[in-house]
Amino acid sequence: MKLWGVAMVRNESDIVEAFVRHNLTVLDGMVVVDHGSSDGTLAILKALRDERLPLVVKRIESPGYLQAEVVTTAAREAFASARADAVFPLDADEFLRVPSRPALEQALHAIPPGHYARIEWPTYIVPLRDAQGDIFATLRMARRTLGKQKYVRDVECKAVLTVSFATNPAAVVGMGSHSVILGRDPATAPRMAHVDLPESLVEVCHVPLRNPGQFVIKTTVKRLARIAADRDYAPTSAMRVAFDALVRGEMLTDADMLATHLTREAAASEASDRRLPSAAERFLADIEMRHTPPVAADPLPVVLAAVDHLVARLVAARRAGASARPGAR
Repeated sequence: MKLWGVAMVRNESDIVEAFVRHNLTVLDGMVVVDHGSSDGTLAILKALRDERLPLVVKRIESPGYLQAEVVTTAAREAFASARADAVFPLDADEFLRVPSRPALEQALHAIPPGHYARIEWPTYIVPLRDAQGDIFATLRMARRTLGKQKYVRDVECKAVLTVSFATNPAAVVGMGSHSVILGRDPATAPRMAHVDLPESLVEVCHVPLRNPGQFVIKTTVKRLARIAADRDYAPTSAMRVAFDALVRGEMLTDADMLATHLTREAAASEASDRRLPSAAERFLADIEMRHTPPVAADPLPVVLAAVDHLVARLVAARRAGASARPGAR
């Protein structure tokens, strides 16, 4: 079988090299779409591609957060161009753990027609204040959370796409790549049937937070992109609460940051837990980092670049609309 991965990434220069190198120890190739990064993400991806890794690099400049649409297109390309038998939609902070590739292939081959697979998606945390710019060392310190995640069951898993996705023109990847939807409206469209694969075969280790600066970039830039796509967070959502706290100039604690991905109670418990990861929890492959720079101490340049990009695109759209109106000169 040919197993491919697809991803849309933005401003992930601290982790994107580890993401690509690790997941290519499992997968046969990847399509990675850079969504207007203003840090070194695109340059790192191109450097990895130039090493002749099986990596297809693309770039989009749309200011809006159109993850579902971009990932759907990339997945269809992987099926059509790379002749993939299964496609794993991933984010840059997600790392496949596969004890046995043949066993995984056997399980994927047994998925019935008209179904996709779901795999476990545990969250891992690192000591946020102790990151020194060495992402390899940081990821080796990641440990699986003990508390229950805040997510409902439907989004505690990630989707793995099968040929049934490729052959169904109505199938699209849901936001966050947690499901497959048979239609364009996620509120009304039915879901494709699925099969759950056991975590003993495969899981996606999710490391959403690496240090305070990365948290600020993720929280602010992603919200701006969601606003541009008319997909803003609900006012009471954890990410919106964190964004509003940053706007007010509040100093967020580790528990505050973790609360964007865990229940508030679990976040408080995990923030005070200094447990080291067990050998069974470690997931990172033995990879060599060549292109990853030290973590930037100041997130402001990346955030300002995102604001500048968004405003420039909105102004251009307004001018284009004005020139298209009757009587415009």
